[in-house]
Amino acid sequence: MSKKTGILLLVLATLVTAGFIEPFDYPLESGTETKLSETPAPTQVGIVRTDNCETLRIGAFNIQVFGQSKAGKPEVMAILADIIKCYDIIAIQEIRDSSQTALPALVTGINADGSQYNYVVSECLGRTSSKEQYAYVYNTQTVQPTGEVHTYLEPYGTDPFHRQPYIGSFRALNGNFDAVFITVHTDPDEATEEINALDEVLLYAQKLYPTEQDFIIMGDLNADGTYFDEESISDLDAYHWLIDNTVDTTTKSTNYTYDRIILTDTTDLCGEYGVFRYDLEYGLTEELTTNVSDHYPVYAEFWCNSDNDA
Repeated sequence: MSKKTGILLLVLATLVTAGFIEPFDYPLESGTETKLSETPAPTQVGIVRTDNCETLRIGAFNIQVFGQSKAGKPEVMAILADIIKCYDIIAIQEIRDSSQTALPALVTGINADGSQYNYVVSECLGRTSSKEQYAYVYNTQTVQPTGEVHTYLEPYGTDPFHRQPYIGSFRALNGNFDAVFITVHTDPDEATEEINALDEVLLYAQKLYPTEQDFIIMGDLNADGTYFDEESISDLDAYHWLIDNTVDTTTKSTNYTYDRIILTDTTDLCGEYGVFRYDLEYGLTEELTTNVSDHYPVYAEFWCNSDNDA
């Protein structure tokens, strides 16, 4: 790509983020033509959100050190905005932003085309000086929070998580589906211990919402590689690991299933789930793909009007 072309794309991206023009086609990898019918297996195809009152799409996405530096890249922010608009609710991990400006800027970019997204964000979490935040970004036209979104209250005298999970309850506006979401970014060095501690978080959430059947654990669990033995016995084995061990959730040359969605109840699942290969959907170069994140989002779709909770 020529220097002149690169400057033009940067200017276009800035205009998109500011809302002056509609989203543009991203630069294609040389010789690449992306067609939905030619993308890989069904669990990894590109997805585009439509106005569908019958289903809700939820997701989880580690945006990899999301802060002022990434927010200062208009092309990356435009791609992130388009990705997030694929979802009714998306849990974001690895926000590192002492200025607290990156997430509001992203949501402003999302809403530049008239969309109506809002967000809730956790306090800064972590045992070291390197703190992170979680957020739920959601479409106010399709869902709403139904309770206080808060971080998990660890039992007195315990410290099982580097970054306590973030718990929120949401419901569909066009149906009876509701669920309690638990998002987490485990510490790689203690991923096994933290994953096994999530059953206590689940029990805690179940006590808060005793009539709820749908609990969804999702996020970057670091549940693969040297961090976690996929074949080992986990305290969460009784539940449905929707994103299983066969899927690659990383954008680089690695092949790991770090990111997961775990369900307590699958009856509302409509059958669509997997990894959003945004590089294929938007025809991105490898460099631009990894500038966005070293993770792909994971997602699942649920029926809006098939919830049988008491």
